[in-house]
Amino acid sequence: MAETAKNIVGSFREAIQDLLVPEFRALRVSVDSVRTGMQLREDKLQESINAVRTEMQLRDESLRREMQLRDSRTQELIQQLDARTQESICVLSQRLDYAIDIRERLISLEARLSRQ
Repeated sequence: MAETAKNIVGSFREAIQDLLVPEFRALRVSVDSVRTGMQLREDKLQESINAVRTEMQLRDESLRREMQLRDSRTQELIQQLDARTQESICVLSQRLDYAIDIRERLISLEARLSRQ
């Protein structure tokens, strides 16, 4: 009877191994395939992220250069405007001095005429 029980257990073990081992191997192959696919997707995603990062850095550098160029142009325009303003103030000052001089002469002439 012990031998019959061993035979039954052995037969049951063989049947389970015959049925389950191939399934487990198939599952292992499927899991490995999924892992490989996920690794490929992760690699592609990382490449995409790196490409976007590089593009963003290039755009950032381009914008920075453009801002520096505009800043230097703005500084040049401000200097030109300052120079023109200085010139305008000088010209206006000269005209004002000239007008004051003419006014003083006119007052002097009017004073002479009123005495006569």
